[in-house]
Amino acid sequence: MILKNNLYTILRAETRDGRLCYDLRLLPDSLIYQAHFPGEPITPGVCIIQMACELLQDHLGRPLQLTTVKNVKFLSVISPLETPELTYVFDKVQSDDTTIRTQITVRSSETEFAKLSLIF
Repeated sequence: MILKNNLYTILRAETRDGRLCYDLRLLPDSLIYQAHFPGEPITPGVCIIQMACELLQDHLGRPLQLTTVKNVKFLSVISPLETPELTYVFDKVQSDDTTIRTQITVRSSETEFAKLSLIF
């Protein structure tokens, strides 16, 4: 399932301080939130990772295959009711002929929610 426009929408994509940043709006009426969890929606960890994959694909303009989740730290729960907007900050995007490595921080203006280290 593609999460873009089903779980979130992209508000803006830009470079800030040399880092790729995507500002997103979560869609609290999403079917995913109705199941996870009724009345108290929480963004599933797998969706947080999938959103990062989709955003990097959007930036690079080509499909990617996630091969390794090197490190993930979920620091705080993401509720679309309490935090309707998030920013994905791609701190590093390194590539060679066959591999793309990236480090991502998922945050709002006040809180860091997750840190991801992914390999495609």
